Amino acid sequence: MTAVDTTFGFPGTFHIVRCRLCTMLYTNPQVATEALPAFYPEDYSAHAPDRALRRPGGKPGSDPWDRLPDNGRKRLLDVGCGSGAYLLRQKQAGWIVHGIEPSAEAVAAARGHGLDVAQGVIPGAELPDDAFDIVTMLGVLDHVPDPLATLRELRRHMAAGGRLIASVPNAASAAAECFGADWPGWDLPRHQNHFTPETTIEMFSRAGFTNVELSWKRRTKRWLRGARLRAASSGALAWRLTAASRNLCSLMAHVRSRGVRSDEIVAVAWA
Repeated sequence: MTAVDTTFGFPGTFHIVRCRLCTMLYTNPQVATEALPAFYPEDYSAHAPDRALRRPGGKPGSDPWDRLPDNGRKRLLDVGCGSGAYLLRQKQAGWIVHGIEPSAEAVAAARGHGLDVAQGVIPGAELPDDAFDIVTMLGVLDHVPDPLATLRELRRHMAAGGRLIASVPNAASAAAECFGADWPGWDLPRHQNHFTPETTIEMFSRAGFTNVELSWKRRTKRWLRGARLRAASSGALAWRLTAASRNLCSLMAHVRSRGVRSDEIVAVAWA
């Protein structure tokens, strides 16, 4: 499949192909690591300096990353932590938090909030010698050029029985099938790998994790945005009417985004 950058409109055409051996979907050719920062605009939301302050003391949600087990030494590593919103919340909850983030601006913002954040990527960034009880990668694993190498490296730095929690868009979702190249979850070229439930389990298993459990999230906003993108690309009256109705998009998401066809995959894997 061929698609363009529907998020920020950077020029270029990008291809999504499937590996013949492992069935993994990936962007081909991948953007060179040194060229990737050019595709993240200055106002990229995860890097916003005030993002960490938008939910101070926020109530824990129902997601696995907000329901952390109260065991071990309570050491947490957030990979791709942005300006530190999640880290700050968990620090307030009593966790000893560390972060890794490639954006210099986001790192500076996180450190400004008193957070211990290193600039870099995995593999490559230096990690504390002590093992982590929890590692989180929230909307990050699809951005890294070699997710298998990243997971293997993180596995080495986790305590026995520790958990890695990751979330990724579901490339096998009903929305991806419905909108095709206009599906917002592709987010090309920033997303270099595109996960399905099967390839998610396979990737974590190959990296040495055990008891990989998947759960699902519905993202109604992706249906609304996908409908708007399809209306713009096709000009079809049916899509223009759909895109104009938030309630209709919400109904489509509620009916079709279920189980393995949901919008987002959440993986919890044990070291």
